[in-house]
Amino acid sequence: MEISLQQVEEFVRPEVRRLVPYKANHMPQCITLDANENPFPWPAGMREKLAAESPAFNRYPDGMAQALRQAIGGYVKLSPEEILVGNGSDELIQLILLTFGGAGKSLVVHPPTFSMYQISAHLTSTAVKEVPLLEGLYLDVEQMLQAAKAPDVHVLIVCNPNNPTGSLFPRQDILRLVRESGKMVVVDEAYAEFSGETLIPELKNYPNLVILRTFSKAFGMAGLRLGYLLGQAGTIDLINRVRPPFNVNSLSQKAGILALGYLQDYQIQIQTIKDETRKLFEELAKVSGLTIYPTKANFILFRPKDSDSWARELLKRGFLVRNMGVLPVLGKCLRLSAGLPEENESFLQAVAEINAL
Repeated sequence: MEISLQQVEEFVRPEVRRLVPYKANHMPQCITLDANENPFPWPAGMREKLAAESPAFNRYPDGMAQALRQAIGGYVKLSPEEILVGNGSDELIQLILLTFGGAGKSLVVHPPTFSMYQISAHLTSTAVKEVPLLEGLYLDVEQMLQAAKAPDVHVLIVCNPNNPTGSLFPRQDILRLVRESGKMVVVDEAYAEFSGETLIPELKNYPNLVILRTFSKAFGMAGLRLGYLLGQAGTIDLINRVRPPFNVNSLSQKAGILALGYLQDYQIQIQTIKDETRKLFEELAKVSGLTIYPTKANFILFRPKDSDSWARELLKRGFLVRNMGVLPVLGKCLRLSAGLPEENESFLQAVAEINAL
């Protein structure tokens, strides 16, 4: 019996029918400043070393990623049992909600923040409760604690530094959520290498605290999709129960191990990115009609008088930035990540041209 596409759609879970697919721009002809990536190539010799040591691709990867977890452990000063690796942070967010969320349970987020939290919540049938940032920038600890009192709330996610605002929340505020909420608290530290702040030393004190980290940003491995989750061994074991086998491929595992052997080279890149971000911030702050928001990450959120027009004009000049649309309290904003020094100079020239129109 033949069926129509409409009938096929009726088989789809209601939560999925309501989802709007995540759209990532791919415009290789442009200077891409929209994805918060490390714009520098890998340290000299790392690519060649990876090619020389490539694993056997006809065999499954190490499903436990033992060597990679050992290497990460040396970097973050934790044991391998306190580490879970994933196919990017996106997969790890989903694993957290598969473990602690689900039908009849809720997640608390602080918009504006990373959109994948809500997408993963919908995919896992987890309800979402929003506690907007105060003035669009600051963590509303009191209201998040109030929201956490609801019995259905099992998880709170704090993005620190926050994407897209670049805000760095006080550690005492986050620790207060961990201590007083009585729920799982996930701290997304994707940009910790740029902020220099982390709650990793606090993990030993709180079984309800887990920390997300990634190789996609500071380590320039966005194309290999490699993230990791940190927590007490017992908590990590619970989340590991829902992890698919062989979830991180052999090449990504090997690249992650190699990257951690080039920390000095990466530190130079990170410092340059921080310096470039500061220069961009200072120059943008001089432009009339732009509102620039302070940042502790490798990107800057700013609000022109007409963000759609600015995005179009920048694209005409070969620069792709992220049009964030309308953010709570802040309004229509654009987000710019620091590029190579010469790209940033060209970008500022384009800004001057647009501002003169």
